[in-house]
Amino acid sequence: RLNVAPSSENNVAEENTRVLYSLYGVVEHSGTMRSGHYTAYAKARAANSHLSNLVLHDFEMQSTKGQWFHISDTHVQAVPTTKVLNSQAYLLFYERVL
Repeated sequence: RLNVAPSSENNVAEENTRVLYSLYGVVEHSGTMRSGHYTAYAKARAANSHLSNLVLHDFEMQSTKGQWFHISDTHVQAVPTTKVLNSQAYLLFYERVL
């Protein structure tokens, strides 16, 4: 999770003290600027249609659930979270969760 409240103060309601984002995708590049290969990591999780009814504590516990996958041109493979966190990230994708 990423807390970006200091840089998003204008977009946060007065009663909210935290802004949280959850990582759901990573693009990784290997090679040089002139040639190389891109792969991606994506987090698959069940849809949650009642997010607005959850309290923060419950949501934080649920948002960590999900399976990460490494995606390349010819294959998709389930990977542990540690592999994603240790990747050489080129681009990160976050979703706002609070």
